[in-house]
Amino acid sequence: MSNGINKFMAINTDNGQAENIMGKYMYYSLPNMVVKVDSVKSVCEQIGFPIEVNEKISITDAYRSATGEIYDRIEESVNGEKKVTRIYCRDNKRAESEVLSRELVEETLYESTNTYKKLANIILDKASGTITLSDVDYTSGRDIRGYFRQAEQMFELYQDCIGNRSIETMAGKYISQMNAISISARGHHYFIPKAYMHKIQLLEDFMELVGNENLYTYPNSKRDAKYISINSMYVADDEKQRKKMAHEFYLDMAREIEEYQKRIGKLIQNGNTSQKILDRWVLKIQSLEAKKRDYEMILKRDLSGIDEEFTMLRDMCNQFGMGVRNAQIWNMPMAA
Repeated sequence: MSNGINKFMAINTDNGQAENIMGKYMYYSLPNMVVKVDSVKSVCEQIGFPIEVNEKISITDAYRSATGEIYDRIEESVNGEKKVTRIYCRDNKRAESEVLSRELVEETLYESTNTYKKLANIILDKASGTITLSDVDYTSGRDIRGYFRQAEQMFELYQDCIGNRSIETMAGKYISQMNAISISARGHHYFIPKAYMHKIQLLEDFMELVGNENLYTYPNSKRDAKYISINSMYVADDEKQRKKMAHEFYLDMAREIEEYQKRIGKLIQNGNTSQKILDRWVLKIQSLEAKKRDYEMILKRDLSGIDEEFTMLRDMCNQFGMGVRNAQIWNMPMAA
């Protein structure tokens, strides 16, 4: 939290409508999450949370999530010196195949160069929906089969559950409805304008109830896996804070525009000619421009420093639109 909130002046007050309030600084942090899809759906219906949970869990996502849960840190004494080893899964080269493979590796930490040792492969057969252990290093003293049993248990669980990534996606979609900007700090930190502060309570309720449904438990730890930390603080409306927030606005907007450019560029490269997709992107860019105008009012300053990036984004969208229109012309029936 300190990496972000220390940049801004937070006001401890119960009166969020005071004239000296610009908005709220909000942050949240998730434990490891494994929650049944039906439970998340029930929470959304119970409190009227407007974001739908993705109920289509692919076998591939379940496999990646399950193997991603494998992590062990081992400290040993070797010749009087402490040796630290980490065990986890990492990807093999991706290929179009009915079989996916991830390596279970042992990484030993040294001062300058770490060493890696393959322990086994954990393989997913997409057709049968099963995972198997192969290419085991039988010379290793590590509990390789124990790690695989953990992967099997999590794989079964994840086939009707969602994890951190899905919950973060749901939260992100809701936060975007609050006209928020992302703060450049590690984790999930946002500025919420004053006009949208009332929406934070619903997100807090969602996080609390979803946390109560968390099936994950931390082995050998007192950490409460059902507790999701989410807090917000008022931000002062003065010139110093507005100047800092303008800097964050530029960083956030530049990231978003760059992502839009990449995605539109990929559509052009792939020869996409869908009018519906073009219409969606036109609306997305218009929405981004409206957000800039809103923040010019919130921050009481001109934000034209991002205009060049907007021009490039519009030009790219126009290029995409030209390809769509050309395709429509060529596909028009010839006059008799």
